[in-house]
Amino acid sequence: MSSCNDSCSGPDIYYVGDVGTAIIVDVCSDITQATLVALDVTRPDKTTTRWVGNVYDTTKIRYYADVGDFSQAGEYRVQAYVEMPGWQGHGNTTTFKVTALFE
Repeated sequence: MSSCNDSCSGPDIYYVGDVGTAIIVDVCSDITQATLVALDVTRPDKTTTRWVGNVYDTTKIRYYADVGDFSQAGEYRVQAYVEMPGWQGHGNTTTFKVTALFE
């Protein structure tokens, strides 16, 4: 499974501390039968986490930022992860920037 574009969709600018911001990654394949959809994330300090999302608009993973998700300014690397009957795996990696407040 691959991500069909090189960026996440959402607001033009993400800020440290934002909560409720939608992050949407299009995997360009029908994932409506998925039992798990997630975004594997590497933060600017190289720590990793998994944000479990939901299927949105048939081919997309949507996740809403929670408290602490945007805790660091810098580049975040995001890779879609999907589990479906008979297949599980990752998509392409994309990036987005989280900006410090008042920048």
